[in-house]
Order: sequence, then structure tokens, then C-alpha cells
Amino acid sequence: MTPRHLYMPFVLLTGILVGPCSASAASADRVPVAMRVAQGPELRAIKLVPALAPAMHQLHPNDIQRSILRFLEQEMAGQVRAVHATMVDPQDAIDVPPGSMGLTITPHGLDEGLGRRTFHVQINANGRPWQTIDATADIGASVDAVVPVRVIKAEDLIEAEDLTIQRIKLRELNHQLATNINDVIGKSAARALQANMPIRLTMIKKPYAVHKGDRVAIEARHGGLSIQASGVTKSSGELGQSITVANLDSGKELRAKIVAPGVVRVEY
Repeated sequence: MTPRHLYMPFVLLTGILVGPCSASAASADRVPVAMRVAQGPELRAIKLVPALAPAMHQLHPNDIQRSILRFLEQEMAGQVRAVHATMVDPQDAIDVPPGSMGLTITPHGLDEGLGRRTFHVQINANGRPWQTIDATADIGASVDAVVPVRVIKAEDLIEAEDLTIQRIKLRELNHQLATNINDVIGKSAARALQANMPIRLTMIKKPYAVHKGDRVAIEARHGGLSIQASGVTKSSGELGQSITVANLDSGKELRAKIVAPGVVRVEY
């Protein structure tokens, strides 16, 4: 065969072998990362081995939820017993670069407290800020509150056996609920308290040291002179309060300060 006849098949065979490799190298989703050389007695062909680009990692809504909860635990420290967060958005996983990942949570503007809130979530990939997204969650909280185990009537003295602790879900952070039993024991009910209902601090008060109609000792002091008389109270009152009493001897009414149960003092 003449040299010209040998040349034509060689060109055709080279085109068949090399052509597909060029198409793979031009593909948008594959990257040539290695090559293999096949040798024959008359021909050497180069074959490119394609490989996919490095896979992305995923950030799941649960990861964002946990970071938001850690942020809220610090924000509400000392105010609540437990914090709860239910993710509203995002609901789907987010593709992030491979490697180490961290999240930085900041509130949206002046948004705070309970209810639906939005947070800025900065996604840090491999120690550097990569992207910031907004995440929305429904925020709830609960406290261990003091509750009566029975109905307590208004003005009744509250004792330790009348009380217990229950976990209560809050509607607002400024709840004013009693959370320490010792703050309630020894107080009196400012109004009727229902069993198993949390006690607000406004529902209790210092117990009356004297009640309306009580017979009391009236002390009158002037300089080094001290006089005592008997009287009847015209109203109820706590220690330190001033009430009106009537002197039983003279019938005269006067203002006196309650200094002890059953004792009032008139200062001149």
C-alpha cells in the first residue's frame, strides 16, 4: 500500500478516538482530573477520565433551630425556665460549601420576646462568612410557677402546705408570676386564689396585722412620756400602715401606726 493509502485510515482512526475525549472535556459538569495512555504497536491514544466536582454539604433547619435556641437561652437567662422554638422558614436544607461550618445568630431589629420572630443567620464556611439568610421561628417559653393546691379565700393566710410548683407555658415574658414558694408563704391572698392556677405577685400581699373591729393597745409617746390606752380599729391594716382607731375611754378617733399585731402607736 502506498504512503497515501496508509495516511487516510490513520487520520480517520485518530478522529474516532480523540473526538469523544474532546467532547467530555468540554462538558460543563465534569472536570478532567486524570489521564491514561493506551499503547499499541502503531497507535498511542490519550483518554481523559472525568470526575464530578466536590459535593456540597447541607445545612438543615434543625441546625438553625438549635443555634436560635442557644441564642435565646442567653437572651432570656434568669427570666424563664425553658425556651422553645418551632421553625417556620426555612423548611428545606440549604447547600453550603464543604468543610467546617458555623452559624452566628442576631435578632432582626428590635424584635424580641415571645411569638413569631425573625433572625439573621450568618453562615460561616471554613472560618469565613459565606452567606447571611433570614430565619423565622415561633418562640415560646415556660417557667416553674407557684400554684395553690386548693382554693384560698381572700385575706386567708397562705401556708407552705397550700402550695406546689408547676411548669407553666408563658404568653409573655413580663409575666409577674411567683416562682419562689418562700415569696408566697406567710402572705395573704389579695383575692380568691384558684387551685392549680399560677399565682401572680399582684394576687398576694402582706397579711393584715390588725383587722377592722379588733381591740388594740394604743401607745402614745411624747418625749420621754408614754401613755397606753385601749381602742378599736376602724379598718384593717398591715405592719407600718396608719389606720384610724377609736379610744374606748374617750370615744375620740385618732390616726395611729400599726407597730405590731394588736398594737398601734400615736406619735406627737
